[in-house]
Amino acid sequence: MRKLPGPAPAGGVGTDAGRSDDTMAYQRSQSNHASLLELQAGEKQIPYARRVFVNRNLKMASIRAIGFDMDHTLAVYRKLPTETLAFEATRDKLIAEKGYPESIASLQYDPHLIIRGLVVDKLLGNVLKTDQYSYVVRLYHGTRQVPKEERRRLYRNRPIRLSSPKYMSIDTLFGLPEATLFALLVDHLEARSRRRLDFVQIYDDVRECIDRAHADGTIKRAIVAAPGHYIERHPELAPTLAAFRDQGKKLFLLTNSEPHFTQQVMSHLLDGALRTLPSWTDYFTAVVMSAGKPGFFRAVKRPRPLRRAELRAAGLPGGHLPPMLAGGGARGLEALIEHAGEEILYVGDHTFGDILRAKAHSRWRTAMVVEELEPEIELERRLSQRYQRLDALVQERHRLQGEIGRLRRRLQNLRRGGKGPRRRGARGSGTVVDAAQRLEGKILELEAESGERAAVLRQLREAIERRFNRHWGKLFKCGEINSRFGHQVKDFACVYTSAVRNFLAYPESMYFRSPREIMPHEAGLDRE
Repeated sequence: MRKLPGPAPAGGVGTDAGRSDDTMAYQRSQSNHASLLELQAGEKQIPYARRVFVNRNLKMASIRAIGFDMDHTLAVYRKLPTETLAFEATRDKLIAEKGYPESIASLQYDPHLIIRGLVVDKLLGNVLKTDQYSYVVRLYHGTRQVPKEERRRLYRNRPIRLSSPKYMSIDTLFGLPEATLFALLVDHLEARSRRRLDFVQIYDDVRECIDRAHADGTIKRAIVAAPGHYIERHPELAPTLAAFRDQGKKLFLLTNSEPHFTQQVMSHLLDGALRTLPSWTDYFTAVVMSAGKPGFFRAVKRPRPLRRAELRAAGLPGGHLPPMLAGGGARGLEALIEHAGEEILYVGDHTFGDILRAKAHSRWRTAMVVEELEPEIELERRLSQRYQRLDALVQERHRLQGEIGRLRRRLQNLRRGGKGPRRRGARGSGTVVDAAQRLEGKILELEAESGERAAVLRQLREAIERRFNRHWGKLFKCGEINSRFGHQVKDFACVYTSAVRNFLAYPESMYFRSPREIMPHEAGLDRE
């Protein structure tokens, strides 16, 4: 096999050995925030929201190659303009190509209406938030929140079967405009129709139009025409990739985007960022476009051949290039970069298309980029006093419930003893009946107090949830347990973080260790 061009000589991220001049120059220039060299002194020096969080131990010294998805991984899209663009392009195609009424042109994108990890019930026109056990915990019909009693009637308070074709998961940030438009259409069309709507057809029309808007260039032409308006060019991205190369890692790009769009986006992100790596192609050992993930990872029994991308059509720069490829499968890519399985770390944003399939079919190690993580952590910090009050109220209510239980057991014991002998005490004597009445009165008093605490707790929890998202609450949680999305991140990704650039703060030999798992019976031992 042809030997591929190797990366730059290895050198420690925390030392000057082997480091590119541009990387060092960049780090010296960052006087407006904490020095990256200081961050590398230890994880405690890294802002908490920018850390890498660990589900499964990962030794970076064992990683020989690192692959990256492009969209929402290396390329961070500006949320409001990008999602509004996709929403409006889809809405306009529904009118022009599907015969939807002109009145839907008044529908405007709401960036808070849908979050990642939700599920669309195409049959009933509902949008659901489920917990890690697939129970529906919050429900909207269109944009109307459905009361608990109706929610239980519809979904019978049992897990839903997400493999059913009636459900569609919103697993990527690209799915937010699609689900938002569907929810708004449910409201808009129901208000103007006396007949029952075919919600499945409405959703399928939305999906077809948004796919067409991507495929025919409606969305991508706008992004390419003004990349700075839609995509961040972050100054830490190029030094992060350069640092990986300096450590001796082979880097590859693996994206579903077609060559021309890939070229435009990657050029915007990396061209001219570092003097020693003037073109975006200089960072990578191999580039695979139009990959067709998740099928790219499934092609094991019948491997799909990697084919050479059409460079002229792609508009790629001339000169020395890494292999520029399209399609194919994971086995062919492994043969090309001469590493396989757990020697490869793949960084992506899609729970199924990137993370689960790379892990399950190719045994690659996985790092998930969750853009929403950093703002959610920062908000958690700002709400710390409310959380402290919440914890105190929970403890107080537990104390009251325990006292109520103790008094009820005393009352049961008195009643089992019947009218027995008179009791004597400091204030004289009384019958068993008198003692039981006093206990009943005390229990009622404590139950009323506990009820008041429960109402305050409920109000405080709802107020906290609304600070994250007024419709759905926190991304990763459903009350005290993980949401479906939170569970997927925990179950599928070896590590996760808010941005690729966060890896720059860690040394090359970093051993990402997962926290010790605590079972419920272990949690209270330190308080004994």
